Amino acid sequence: MPERERERENGKGTVSEGVRVDYRIDRTDTVHLPRTDTLTPAARSERMSRIHGKDTRPEMTVRRLVHGLGYRYRLHRGDLPGKPDLVFFRRRKVIFVHGCFWHRHSDPNCKLARLPKSRLDFWRAKLERNRLRDIENHKKLTEDGWQVLILWECELRDVARLAEKIRSFLEDEQSQGH
Repeated sequence: MPERERERENGKGTVSEGVRVDYRIDRTDTVHLPRTDTLTPAARSERMSRIHGKDTRPEMTVRRLVHGLGYRYRLHRGDLPGKPDLVFFRRRKVIFVHGCFWHRHSDPNCKLARLPKSRLDFWRAKLERNRLRDIENHKKLTEDGWQVLILWECELRDVARLAEKIRSFLEDEQSQGH
């Protein structure tokens, strides 16, 4: 049996550029092809490797600013809900640095929170799960007596305002963040 026929029987196919495409044939012999990835597997892997949950550029900006303001903190405490980015243990305060896209910043003026134009069902579901998880983590932290400040990626542009927001949160005994 020729190679192409064997691939079709196994439900696998190839594209002329060498990108592998999975497809299925239903009982009516209709071929259902998913979207093909326009990147090679190596290029996709390299691009995906750039996505990190820790030590992101916005987080590093906030960490440098907080340190410059004279505050000391711990990072990513796994024993706290949501693994907050910065933890001020004695003050019982935490700071999350949220990417506007990944955490669905609801500010209508935020241009960083726009949804992609393709695969909307996938992205809406994924980002909604992120948002609901954030709400649950915030709730658990406040129930445990922690005060939470969420800093959004788009807020980092105005450093003076950001510094004042952080200072106010950390110094105020009654601050509730957000």
